[in-house]
Amino acid sequence: MLRNFEGVISSYPEPENYVPGRADDYFAEIYPEVMKEKEQIGISAIFEDQSTSYTPEGLARLKRRESYSDRPDHETLKSRRAKRDELKEKKFLAQQKKDSEAEGQTQ
Repeated sequence: MLRNFEGVISSYPEPENYVPGRADDYFAEIYPEVMKEKEQIGISAIFEDQSTSYTPEGLARLKRRESYSDRPDHETLKSRRAKRDELKEKKFLAQQKKDSEAEGQTQ
């Protein structure tokens, strides 16, 4: 399966009579010095289960994230946690009060 730069996803069947690893073995036989220095990076590292993802250098999304976090008005969910907890407590207490009032009316 392949995905191109536009996001189109395609699948291609294996060729008939395909033998896995044959190309690697042939390449290693012809260029043994290259195979000794071979470092698994990018897509090949994913295929070899040495990595689970590949993020290209200079990815615009990461640059945007960095510039956003440098802004003075930047907030994260973690920085708003105290306010969230305060509102949850307020809601809990209001529900308890409502339940006790309803219980008092039924008695």
